[in-house]
Amino acid sequence: MASDRSAGDAAGVVAQLLRVAHTLPPAELADLVGEAVVALGARASRVYLADHDHQSLRPDTPGAGNEAFAVDGTTGGRAFAVERTVVVPDPAGARVWLPMIDGTARLGVLQVELPESDADDGTVRALEAVASLAAELYVTKGQYTDAFERVRRHRPMTLEAELQRANLPPVALVTPRVSVAGMLLPAYAVAGDTFDYALDRGELYVAVIDSVGHETVSSLVSHLVQGSLRNSRRGGIDLPAAYAAADAAVARVFPDVRFATAAFGTLDLDTCRFAWVSAGHPPPLLLRQGKVIGELPTTQVVPIGLGGGPAVVNEADLEPGDSLLVYTDGVTEGGTAGGERFGLDRLADLLARVVVEGLTPAERVRRLVNAVLEHSSHELRDDTTVVLVQLGDRA
Repeated sequence: MASDRSAGDAAGVVAQLLRVAHTLPPAELADLVGEAVVALGARASRVYLADHDHQSLRPDTPGAGNEAFAVDGTTGGRAFAVERTVVVPDPAGARVWLPMIDGTARLGVLQVELPESDADDGTVRALEAVASLAAELYVTKGQYTDAFERVRRHRPMTLEAELQRANLPPVALVTPRVSVAGMLLPAYAVAGDTFDYALDRGELYVAVIDSVGHETVSSLVSHLVQGSLRNSRRGGIDLPAAYAAADAAVARVFPDVRFATAAFGTLDLDTCRFAWVSAGHPPPLLLRQGKVIGELPTTQVVPIGLGGGPAVVNEADLEPGDSLLVYTDGVTEGGTAGGERFGLDRLADLLARVVVEGLTPAERVRRLVNAVLEHSSHELRDDTTVVLVQLGDRA
């Protein structure tokens, strides 16, 4: 009976949350979520948002007993990483950690304190419904405020990184047919790297761009390339013409010889055929049945902006369940000054291990970039971007 009652309570609480949220000032959202969970029998709640490098979870309402904590090695971090609710009994009842997921992109966690009598499955499911809606509301309300963005930052962000992040798609997408997850590092100082994707009916578009240099103009070059490729994609222009248009745009706007490497293309979800242009970019890595097969055979063209000739379109036939890793050279070249580079072999080995562990694409990417960070003693000398595309088992 408790489960049935909780389900009914959840429906009413969610409906009320939606009604009030329409005109709610963004700064009051955490309080509104708190009222919702109290209506479901909780004593208290706290919202924690993930920082940009997904190293820590930071309180939306700082205060005593409400401090930031690491993703790795903590209970709340585990709920965030595995994207599952974690219930921890304590003498006073139970502490529940609920992942806040906007569609499929992880925002943070909702911590709820329950009295023991209410720590049943029905109440937990009701709280999960509130956490899910809260994530959607944080995304929506975040368009009207800088408050949530300030919470997510644990250090100053450079102008270059500000520009890059303003133009990113959501960092994760999961559907039954295909999943995508991407990440940029260094999170607060990235300059020339960026990525893009778009899912249309039966087709996924993906791009990874690496503009030469680390100054503001590098961000502007990558913005121009990304904007040109988007314009071509939305105008129905094919890959060779898109390459030519982006090349001409960079040469026109930056006549002092600026350029960007890029890998961009389309994945047909019906045929599993991947077609892409590689403009001076590392070849994608293919994973099949938990094993790294190797780099896809790739014919390169010159980087965008250097006046290259006709683009060569590479093609590869994938299989349901396959994964592709598209990355910038900052991944394999990562390392301390004078030390060993991260390297392709280490990347392939780590990629195979995170696949075997059955993690979500977003968590696989997080662990990959964490390994690069650790190998570099958290001092990256080059921008590092990773995008993982995974076909469903029945694409």
